Amino acid sequence: LKLQNPQSWLTSGGLGTMGFGLPAAMGAQAAFPDRLVLCVAGDGSIQMNTQELATAVVEQLPVKVFIINNRFHGMVRQWQDLFYEGRYASSYLGTVPDFVKLAEAYGAAGIRIETVGEMDSGIREALSTKGPVVIDVPTYQFENCYPMIPAGGCNHEMLLADPPDLKKPNAMQKIGTQADSDSVITA
Repeated sequence: LKLQNPQSWLTSGGLGTMGFGLPAAMGAQAAFPDRLVLCVAGDGSIQMNTQELATAVVEQLPVKVFIINNRFHGMVRQWQDLFYEGRYASSYLGTVPDFVKLAEAYGAAGIRIETVGEMDSGIREALSTKGPVVIDVPTYQFENCYPMIPAGGCNHEMLLADPPDLKKPNAMQKIGTQADSDSVITA
């Protein structure tokens, strides 16, 4: 991602403020109506403020919302894997709404990108669609996000990738749900 203009990257800081993304993107779009505004949020985070899609539709704010849909509070689950031996507590969402249908229920467009092969065409479709668009991107449930600094750690202790001894369970073993198929997007 190349940012060529000042005020082109809006973040909550540690990227952990759940519910921040959509309202922040809408504010940025209102302030800069002629710019492309993208929001990237997890499925847990976006559910904190999905009702704001109605505002985006009414106010004609053409934000493009990419949802990383892994059916987990992903950052919490990652901490539980790395530092608590995979003892999950309150990180599995169980079920999430059909984000395409939810977007359509609010009057926005909805797109699902299920494979890497659909990525380019899905992004092109989202960017060419007028008005707000929700792009649901199902991902592997146990994919981790780096870099990260462990609690109480310093910058020089930053983790850049999964430790070699980290065993990633499949969904069936760990949480009793149907295991992810090969069609979901992984890093």
